[in-house]
Amino acid sequence: MRLQYNLRSHGPAPEETVARVMADKAYIYVAFDVKQSEPIAASQFTNDVGCCVDDSVQIDLWPNGPKGFRYLFISTPIGTRYQYSSENNVYEPTWWSTGRITSGGYIVTMKIPLAAMHGTGSGNWAVQFARVVQRTNDDIVWSYGAQQQNHNDVTYAAGARGLPALAARRAQPRAGVYVLSSLQQQPSAGAATRAGADLSIPVFAGTSLVAALRPDSSDVEVDQQTIAPSAFARQVNEVRPFFTQGASFYNTTGYCFQCPATELYTPSIPTPRDGYAVEGQRGLFSYAGFDAAGIRRSDTAQVLNYTDPAQQNRVSVQRGTSDTQDVHDDTVSAGYTHDDLHHLAEWIRYGSDSGTNVAAGDRAQRYETGVNLYSPTGQVALTLRKIGQYYNPVDGFVAHPDIAGYALSASNDFRFAPSSPIKDVRLTAQFDRYQGFAGGSSQSDQWIYAQLATRKLWSIGLATGSAYLRLGSGVLSPANTGEGVVVYYGYGTATQSWAEFTTGRFGPGLLNAWTRVANVRAGRRATLTFELDDTQQFTARSTYTQWLERAAFNLQSGPDESLGIGVRRIIGTPPTLDAAAPFQIASNISIAYHRKAGNSEWYAVYGDAAAFSTVPAVIIKLIRYVGAEKGT
Repeated sequence: MRLQYNLRSHGPAPEETVARVMADKAYIYVAFDVKQSEPIAASQFTNDVGCCVDDSVQIDLWPNGPKGFRYLFISTPIGTRYQYSSENNVYEPTWWSTGRITSGGYIVTMKIPLAAMHGTGSGNWAVQFARVVQRTNDDIVWSYGAQQQNHNDVTYAAGARGLPALAARRAQPRAGVYVLSSLQQQPSAGAATRAGADLSIPVFAGTSLVAALRPDSSDVEVDQQTIAPSAFARQVNEVRPFFTQGASFYNTTGYCFQCPATELYTPSIPTPRDGYAVEGQRGLFSYAGFDAAGIRRSDTAQVLNYTDPAQQNRVSVQRGTSDTQDVHDDTVSAGYTHDDLHHLAEWIRYGSDSGTNVAAGDRAQRYETGVNLYSPTGQVALTLRKIGQYYNPVDGFVAHPDIAGYALSASNDFRFAPSSPIKDVRLTAQFDRYQGFAGGSSQSDQWIYAQLATRKLWSIGLATGSAYLRLGSGVLSPANTGEGVVVYYGYGTATQSWAEFTTGRFGPGLLNAWTRVANVRAGRRATLTFELDDTQQFTARSTYTQWLERAAFNLQSGPDESLGIGVRRIIGTPPTLDAAAPFQIASNISIAYHRKAGNSEWYAVYGDAAAFSTVPAVIIKLIRYVGAEKGT
């Protein structure tokens, strides 16, 4: 098969890519022969670390077409591999890829076990081959359509013959058993040892029962601390396996531009004592539900999704509850989306919240409808929305309740010929107006952002605009840091570095903010990261100054092991919208070593990168997978 279409230019592929595939009763074998004149990007050496910063080839597999799960296998030119499944967000089966850079490109071969994929009982195989060139953003595919934007879209995949049916292959039970030993510097605690397990038990094809017994959250995670000014509460990424493995089933009610609300936001749920879930797909339906049982607390969620055979109509119904000794909350939401897969999409969404914190039931709903006109290079979307004063799910995230109005957003990507020194220019604009229950403006935003990217890996972005937000005191206050400029070098690569300056009225004074990040190579397999951020707000009464200093060392010592060391310090008084915040000072150091060995994983950890300040603890953790592999 020849990959002949470039989704970026919507024209012929600039260089040749040939894919070959064959299968036996146990494996699918794939070979790619790639011609490339651009410098080859191959900077990552540890599997599952640093995806999407190198050149790559991939195969998408739908064992039951649009009616089943999607499986994605990616390899870089040197054989570093990544994978994804819509069945489980922590999908990590054993498979093999090798890569070799040649004088005119590179060659990749893959060996994928059929046992790592599950049939759902109906439909035939669909396949897509794709290649990404990091330096040019070329996105080259085998099977395509004129309006296609995403190489992972099953609508444009092609049928495949000769691959064995998976419906008769029953998924195997899986257990991940862990033992953890920790030494913590606490007055009442010495050494402690814990144990627990993650279980997955197939019920029938495509559906499994999942359990987490004494789930552990001790793994060192990515440092998500920031001092970037924001008028709203910050969202963080979920990292706990019990919640991440089924995350793709939830919050699928369709388009949402500048979305102010998420009905299920699992970082708001404390790590449970035990968790139980069911997750699956059957025919045109996917479904999931979980019960996170904590200490004097229970959080549950259920969802049912439907997609029609043409992939044009989607319906989702979702419910979430939270119960503690003092609070009961129950949220039901539903959405419908239609997409003609050419240029027009429309959607409608509804939600209702009830429980202890809802003082007025007629002001605890969410209504939203919108339309999106799109092309291969841009879109214009209009959204009408209303979020009630008391619509605030305990297990959800609502950036700003009590708003009613509209939002208009538009963007377009202007692409230049390969001979031009400019790769592309992207323009983005947003305009919104919202009122509150009592009348008067509640929130308004208007801004324009332009970004120019060159073929020499430089990029510059310029922004202008303003924002206003009604505070709890009833004052409509400026909340603008949108005037600014950002300059990138190594744009889109593993060593991307940038400097950004923003300024604007923020509450009672002018706010200036700097972000400076440098990523540099330290040998072939190691990277050093340095960051220095600061904010300075000038008010009539005082000047509030805060800064963040961060450094990290990451070593990809092998395909299945890595080492990370991070230090961070935050000092000063953050900017204020209405009431002055307290002076902050905190430092953090974290060290993490991770290794995979067969059916086992090892962690050796000091501290916790996600904590505001260092948690003085040393943790040794062993996970042993029994039965099916991790995430399968």
